[in-house]
Amino acid sequence: MGGIHRWKEEEKMDPLTLLKEFGLPVAGVIALGWYVKTQNAWIQNELQTELRESFTRLEGILIKLIDAQKQMQMNQKEIMASYRAIVEILASLSGNGLKEKFVTRKRHRDDY
Repeated sequence: MGGIHRWKEEEKMDPLTLLKEFGLPVAGVIALGWYVKTQNAWIQNELQTELRESFTRLEGILIKLIDAQKQMQMNQKEIMASYRAIVEILASLSGNGLKEKFVTRKRHRDDY
């Protein structure tokens, strides 16, 4: 059996003794484990922070777009109300039957 049983339990093995006893594969596994641990720490800390910042920025943009759309809808309603008022005023002032034509058409459109 290898050198595992040669050491007493209370003895500590330093890295050079490990390398002598178990060789390069164990040292490679230890190095790979250290690399994976540092990569996971980086992903959890810095990458998560960057993702959170990006999400917050995109959330702000989305909120601004929704606000702009709502403002445009309100402006569109104001424009349509002004247009209808102008049409009614012109129709009532013309006196040649346009009032009945436009007001009837407007009421018919509003029913939909």
